[in-house]
Amino acid sequence: MLGGLAAFALLGILTAGYLFMRTTGIGPAGTLVAQGLLEEGAKVVLADFESADEDLGGVITGALRIDLLQSPTIRILEQSELSGALTRMQRDGNQPITSEVARELAAREGYGAVIEGEVGTAGSSYVLTARIVGGEGWTSLAAFRETANGDDDLIEAIEDLSRSIRDKAGESLRTVRSAPPLERVSTASLDALRAYTRAEGLEDRGDTPTALELYERAVELDPEFAMAHRKIGVILGNMNVRRRDQITAVRSAYELRDRLPEGERYLAEGFYYNMVTGDQDAAIRSYEALLSVDPENSSAMNNLGNLYRTRGRFEEAEELYARALAIDRFDVGYYNLARTRLLMGRAEDAERTLDSAVAALPEAAFVFENERTDHVIGSADYQRADSLARAYEASFPQPQIARTFATSQRYRLDAIRGRLRAAEQRTEDLRDAPGFLGNPLVIASLRANLHLQRGDGPAAARTILDAMTRHRDSVPPGDRPYGFVIRDLVDAGDAAAAASLLDEWKREVPDEELGGGGRADRQSVEAGLMAARGNTEEALRLLELSERDCPGTCAASAALARAITLDESGDGAAAVAEYERFLTAPEHFRSWINAQWRARALERLGQLHDEQGNLEDAAKYYAMFVEQWAEADPELRPRVQAAQARLEEIVRERG
Repeated sequence: MLGGLAAFALLGILTAGYLFMRTTGIGPAGTLVAQGLLEEGAKVVLADFESADEDLGGVITGALRIDLLQSPTIRILEQSELSGALTRMQRDGNQPITSEVARELAAREGYGAVIEGEVGTAGSSYVLTARIVGGEGWTSLAAFRETANGDDDLIEAIEDLSRSIRDKAGESLRTVRSAPPLERVSTASLDALRAYTRAEGLEDRGDTPTALELYERAVELDPEFAMAHRKIGVILGNMNVRRRDQITAVRSAYELRDRLPEGERYLAEGFYYNMVTGDQDAAIRSYEALLSVDPENSSAMNNLGNLYRTRGRFEEAEELYARALAIDRFDVGYYNLARTRLLMGRAEDAERTLDSAVAALPEAAFVFENERTDHVIGSADYQRADSLARAYEASFPQPQIARTFATSQRYRLDAIRGRLRAAEQRTEDLRDAPGFLGNPLVIASLRANLHLQRGDGPAAARTILDAMTRHRDSVPPGDRPYGFVIRDLVDAGDAAAAASLLDEWKREVPDEELGGGGRADRQSVEAGLMAARGNTEEALRLLELSERDCPGTCAASAALARAITLDESGDGAAAVAEYERFLTAPEHFRSWINAQWRARALERLGQLHDEQGNLEDAAKYYAMFVEQWAEADPELRPRVQAAQARLEEIVRERG
């Protein structure tokens, strides 16, 4: 009796020990969940069992799938759940899911593990082997083996194999081991998809140069990777460089559209219509169609929001950006939302949006602080803007990009305030800048604008023409800032040189390579040339055409162009209305040209109101001009003194 009791006690101890090791993951009894190698409810891909008899392999896979679907610990993915990923892999969903395909599916979608196996024969017997694999290098987490002594025992062997797999998987939750899924876009190359996914992460953190390299690497790995082509076009457009490469990338994505799932096809079409053909209506239809089939697509929301904002549909754009950010936090989404709220006249909301962006994506904070500096410049708080630029130049992790942003902002602040010598030195600091701001022809335009502020048209024209002679061959035609330099020549009074460059622009960059924004820019330049030749009516017609497709975001530039045209034609009253419209537009400070025109617009408004007898308004604008150029360079002081003297006269006259 004592021996029997001892045996039962020993059995209890062993059972308790086994259960303890099983639930805590200790030793061979430990479950995969308890060991932290698999999560409870983990999604698992079941590969088709390999067999010399293809039909037998299919039967065993199907039977095992049915059994494993009963497991509360792991979730075997149904074929229907894998169809989307197989389409993105550009594989036929009716083909067998081999071990290789199953592993790629798990890697792409972030699934926890793969079950793979084989069916072998030994005489009349069958040997069923299976493995659960996962983690880096697809290591074996558990292996199983069952034998069936002929056809009659096969079902029982499958049930035993299923029971062993479910038993080893375990019942208790310890930790999550599923990897984040890769981006859900179509490519046959897993390596290309990995490069694309890394690029998206870097892009969201503001490191666009490195992201661009990875997108280009993805295209090298898979030349038919449409969404990578599209992303190259997006980044080159945002950086405003390599225009021809941008057009080529966007066209490549569009030409591959018939091989894409519906959602990706709409993305490729929408971007092509907007950036290449300039057909905004077609682009809007594409993005709206995409959202009708995929309401959670944040890229479609962002791009459609941009088009709505361009059209002046600010409330709809704001809603789309907010929805996109609720799904996916990305830097461009915050940037666009803040800018839209500013356009709506809600500066405080725009500031709070940027605060949220910095908190959500601190690694991209310098992008948001650059945008904040733009807003502050627009509010004429120049001291704060300068402090912001200095702060993010010194604080953020991409020093070259942050330094370039800060230098460009401080150039603009110096130019706005009449500190032209300091601004000229900033242009020297930009010579090694990456992208658009380092373009020698862009730098020449910035320097020419400083000469124009001094009233030295001949020096401005020489600066432009010398730069075109020296750098024309080294800068691709699509990257030459023809719009900037032609306007500079018109402002400098050299209409003949401006007309010659306009002809060159038309030869080197045909209409089909301009995109919608480029065509509007060309029309605006032609309007300036018409005005310089005295054809005011044609100039105003062309300006109306250039603004037609972007009433929401072109208001400031269009108002300034009309003001200059009307002023030069002698219509002072109409010019006053346009200058004032320019100064009150929320984005009047964004363009380099617009920002530098602010002081001249204030000065000219004071003079025009004075000429028209509107002394109260004249005094207001003279005072604003004097304040803005309070620290101006000595050569500008006579203009400031003249405005100050006239302001004092008006004050005396009005008592």
